[in-house]
Amino acid sequence: MRSLSLSVPNALLLAGALAAVSCGRESDPAVAGADPGPPLPAQGGAAAVRSAPAPGVAVPDEELVDQDGAPVRLRELAKDRVLVVNFVFTTCTTICSPMTAIFGRLQTELGDALERDVRLVSISLDPATDTPERLKGYAEKFGRRPGWVFLTGSRERVGRVLDALGGRAPIKEQHTPITLIGRAAEGRWTRIDGIAPPARLAEEVRASLSRWPAAQSAGGRRLDDPWRNF
Repeated sequence: MRSLSLSVPNALLLAGALAAVSCGRESDPAVAGADPGPPLPAQGGAAAVRSAPAPGVAVPDEELVDQDGAPVRLRELAKDRVLVVNFVFTTCTTICSPMTAIFGRLQTELGDALERDVRLVSISLDPATDTPERLKGYAEKFGRRPGWVFLTGSRERVGRVLDALGGRAPIKEQHTPITLIGRAAEGRWTRIDGIAPPARLAEEVRASLSRWPAAQSAGGRRLDDPWRNF
C-alpha cells in the first residue's frame, strides 16, 4: 500500500468518508507537515456518528507514559476533570489523522476549559512502535496544547487500559473511530462511534460539565459556573 502524507486539511476532508472504515498502517506517520490552521470542511459523514451511554467504562489505576516521557497515572489525570479519550497510532494512514486533527480543533472549541475543566487523552494502540518521542512529534503536528496528552507504555499496561476503557482492537489496523467522554468520579460515560466534528464533541463535553454539582471545588478553586468562558 502506498504511504499517505496528509496535511490537517486533507485529514479533515477524509473524516466524513472514513467514519465507518478501519485504519491502515504504513511505515511513516500519516500527518507529515500538518498545520492546524485551515477551516473545517462540511460534514459529509455526520449521519454515521452515533452516541450512546457506555456503562462498562472505568478508569483504571494504571501508570502510563506521556509524550514527554513523564509517568502519568490515569486516575490522577482524570481527577476533577471531564476526560475526552480517543485511540490512535502514529503509523495509521486513514482514520487516525482525521480523529487527531479533530482533537486539535476541539482545543479551540474548549477555550479556557481545556486543562482547567477538561483533558483530552489520545492513547496509542501500538505501544511497541509509539515511543514518547514518536508521540511527541506526532502531537506537535496537530498543535497539541497543555490539557491534551498522548499516552503509551508497556504492551501489558496499555492493554489493561484499553480493556477498561473499551478501546482494544484485536487488529489495530481494523479499529473503528471511538471517542469517550465522561468523568471517572461520576462513572457516567458517553461513547461516540464515528468521526464526530469538534462542535459535536464540544456539545457532549458541555453536557458532562452541566451535570457537575453547582459548587465544585478542584485544586482549591471554586467551580461555581462550569460553563464560564466555554
